[in-house]
Amino acid sequence: MKRPAGRSGHGALLKSVPAPVHVVVLAAGRGSRLGTLGGETPKWLLDVGGMTLADRQLEGIAAAGEAVASVLVVVGHAAHAIEEALEGRPEEVRVVANPEFAELNNWWSLLRALRELPDEGPVLVINADLMADPVHVTAFIRAAAAADADGLLAVDHERRLTDESMKVAQSAEGALTQIAKVGVSAPVGEYIGMLAARGAALRALREVLESFVGHDEAADEWYEGAVGRTAAAGVPWYLWPMPSTGWVEIDDDDDLHAAQALVAAS
Repeated sequence: MKRPAGRSGHGALLKSVPAPVHVVVLAAGRGSRLGTLGGETPKWLLDVGGMTLADRQLEGIAAAGEAVASVLVVVGHAAHAIEEALEGRPEEVRVVANPEFAELNNWWSLLRALRELPDEGPVLVINADLMADPVHVTAFIRAAAAADADGLLAVDHERRLTDESMKVAQSAEGALTQIAKVGVSAPVGEYIGMLAARGAALRALREVLESFVGHDEAADEWYEGAVGRTAAAGVPWYLWPMPSTGWVEIDDDDDLHAAQALVAAS
């Protein structure tokens, strides 16, 4: 897939002193498309090749070392299972409850987390259903800590796009112009479920999320849609290239099988 020339996450100017990021894992939702398995097991605790998604993400987070300031997990569905899984782990992970996970979409989970963190960030968000090679999680965290860009999204530029893909479009200068599953003109790749924000980008994102509060029509909004609104308003978000072979977003049984095949082949 061809992409416009311009500034990407890897090409962003680096800060002289990296700013450690506050990592947020959004793990409140129920895997309704995974049938019985999704009803019993939070997506973050799905086992793929002998390791849960949580194991893989936390391994990548731990390997980033001083680039991480804190780790926070937003829980809702089967919260007790996640809390039990975190007991005794060497990582210090704080849990934030989202009792409204069944009524409000993922924007509310993110907002609950942001209300617990510094206004200026930096904050790094990981979707719990992302099975990613820990090496790539570490690389993105380090890039986010060191990048001068206020907004950074991990994007696969190579994988074939489908109706389910969270598509992104990019300006000639390399900044995000659109992010959505439908209606994206000339998409250059797929957002995989990891982003980082600080400063102006984080403030703008939180302002949009706060604007959803108390409005019934906003219940089904996505935080990705809030990112798109900030981009449309001129907030610069840049794209960090994620290797196609390094991830699977697990929404349904087919995705789970794909993840298992990826691990078996590695």
